Amino acid sequence: MITSALRPLTLTATALLAMTIIAAPASALTATADTATADTAAVTAGAGKNVHFRSMTLTFPSGWKVVKAAGHGGDWITVKPAGCGSTCAHVQLVGPKVLKPGPEDFLETYKTSHPFAPGTGVSTCRLTTGTKDGERFPDRKPVVAGTREVGAGHTAQYRAWRGECYSMKTDEKTRTFVQREWYLPKERILIVDTSGVERLDRIVKEATRK
Repeated sequence: MITSALRPLTLTATALLAMTIIAAPASALTATADTATADTAAVTAGAGKNVHFRSMTLTFPSGWKVVKAAGHGGDWITVKPAGCGSTCAHVQLVGPKVLKPGPEDFLETYKTSHPFAPGTGVSTCRLTTGTKDGERFPDRKPVVAGTREVGAGHTAQYRAWRGECYSMKTDEKTRTFVQREWYLPKERILIVDTSGVERLDRIVKEATRK
């Protein structure tokens, strides 16, 4: 059953999008001492790959790869380091075709009152390989809520959500992560840091806009 909140990705969708992330920086959220860290991939100051998405361009490190999700007309892409493994850092850029889907889509309309986690099934833990752990967002409120700059003169609604991995067998929490989101309501563009890409704040702030 689909609830009013966006639900976690199904296993099929997870494989399609190659969900891969690392732990969030301390500056982006409240204290989370047990936050887990997956494969690290530092974003250097000498970033040089321009990624164009609708009305904006973000500059990532040279060598990062762009992967489009099938069936969404280029309105859902993943940006990740070259050669990244199954748990390494990535960013999702999502447009209005996904955030406000049609009646036959498996998604629901995006709302900033819930974390971006589309789908109707249980996703496996994004921080580990295998299927013994699932993941969920246990809190009704984000750990951080406010606004952030996305390019000069453009302000996004900003949210950071605490997520956790849990044992499918015991239902006990095994690891934690923080998912950060920048949402531009006028353009209906969402930037998702699925658990802490280093220096992404700077990349987003220095984005250029048409």
